[in-house]
Amino acid sequence: MVRKMSLDFIRLANEQRRMNAFKEELLLTIVELQETQKELLDSNAELLKTQNKLISSQSELQNRIKDLEVEAEHCKRKGRKLMTANRCYDRMRRSASTNVGFTARLTNTITSGLNYQQTLVFDNIYINVGNGYDAMTCVYHAPVAGMYVILMTVSSVGDYPSGDVEVVQNGVPICRAVATHLHWGGCPCNAVVHLKVGDAVWVRESYHRPEDYILGNFYTTFSMGFMIKDDGGSSF
Repeated sequence: MVRKMSLDFIRLANEQRRMNAFKEELLLTIVELQETQKELLDSNAELLKTQNKLISSQSELQNRIKDLEVEAEHCKRKGRKLMTANRCYDRMRRSASTNVGFTARLTNTITSGLNYQQTLVFDNIYINVGNGYDAMTCVYHAPVAGMYVILMTVSSVGDYPSGDVEVVQNGVPICRAVATHLHWGGCPCNAVVHLKVGDAVWVRESYHRPEDYILGNFYTTFSMGFMIKDDGGSSF
């Protein structure tokens, strides 16, 4: 009887140790999830800041356009020569914003990874004003010289490894995103860049893993919007 009680006590102690270890592991997992959630919230906050700056820049340009329209009308009312009036209109045209930009999405989830520096195919084009985004090559060629904002998000999910991609301008990396694999992890890659007419921007694999997993269906997107036109910049 004593021996049986000793064995029961040992088994109970072993079970208690296993439970304690499980509790510690559970606490660590909760902490990691909280840290991941905080990182996602911080990333979303940065994205909102960038969007607000873009909206502010567009508002300033619209106000500038109105001022130039008033100036052009003043030129006509004063009966200036045709050449002077043409200069006023030309100044208005050069300073005004140009409506170009695109948004494209990854349709199908990538489950087998990409080759090193392989271009990520954003095949679902939502909008492509100015036709700068090439659906065949998935490369954006700037139709107007000036400042652009880049918004790119890559996502992963479940127990799969992360996806590592980067946005490049003429082959030079601008920013990089690494999507975490914990519970629908997404990572943005945002930047403001200056492009000359014909400059190329695209997204490619930055670190090859055969088992990389990139989530499609609206969770991985690539967008660019025009902000400020260069003085004297021209379009195709």
